[in-house]
Amino acid sequence: MGSFDCRYDLIGRGKSGWHAAGVVFEFGRFSSVSSSGGAFKGYVESANEGALVYDADGADEDAFITLVFKGPMCKPGLPPGTVKRFSLEERKAAVSMLPGLSGGFADLAAMALAGLSSLDEVAVDVYEACLRAVPGMKIGHVRNGSVEWEG
Repeated sequence: MGSFDCRYDLIGRGKSGWHAAGVVFEFGRFSSVSSSGGAFKGYVESANEGALVYDADGADEDAFITLVFKGPMCKPGLPPGTVKRFSLEERKAAVSMLPGLSGGFADLAAMALAGLSSLDEVAVDVYEACLRAVPGMKIGHVRNGSVEWEG
């Protein structure tokens, strides 16, 4: 059996609690991992130094919801500055899958086909720039095992 060592690069609170995302080294390779509903303290204890932390509790709700549903997904592990667009090949796969999809999955596939960016993936620093555009968003970083909030 392989080893399991998860370190979070993103910790956030949206409108329904805390969640975290990072990279895990398991079975000899790196994979993305995410968690929701956990304790803030536990996420911080498992975070990499410098991990991005955001709190949308006091943020403009309309702007935050727009980012969540229309903005890109954060993919820890991508090199800084990276934007990975939902590719033409992936769009073709989505077209072939549409008849078998339902609910939110069908909506996401249809939006991606319409050229929206909700299925694009971005590095943590790019996602941070997106979060900064939301009025009232609280931003911080993990430093020495605790969160240093800005301003």
